[in-house]
Amino acid sequence: MEIGANFGKTLNDLTVPGSQRVDSKTLGQKDFLKLLIEQMRNQNPLEPQDNGQFITQLATFDTLNLMHEMTDAIKSLAAVSELANASSLVGRTVVAAIAQDPDPVTGIPREPERVEGIVERVVFGSNGASVYVGNRALPVDSIAEVS
Repeated sequence: MEIGANFGKTLNDLTVPGSQRVDSKTLGQKDFLKLLIEQMRNQNPLEPQDNGQFITQLATFDTLNLMHEMTDAIKSLAAVSELANASSLVGRTVVAAIAQDPDPVTGIPREPERVEGIVERVVFGSNGASVYVGNRALPVDSIAEVS
């Protein structure tokens, strides 16, 4: 066995077989139903669970699933709103304050860089909307003034 074979692995990686590992973000309704069936198979026949408990679990799972869908829809709506707001800045003069890294010698924070110019275009990427002043991309949240 190599010395570095386990480097970067978690205890879970080493102790739980790959076939039993489940990413919590990938659990879905099928997984829940499988668990529910196994729960029913393995219950004590002399003391069976109440059907109401199963229905409650199913309703809770369904509610959670709907909440995730609603969260995704709200995120999409927020992204569209951000893009619409940023696109309204095209042709307008903006002033942005761009945060600077601290001084490498002293560690003292530097004053934000002031960038001023006319917004020429808007791009929406993984980090949200950015406006272009000249060839420089500025995050929308760095804009301090619009005129």
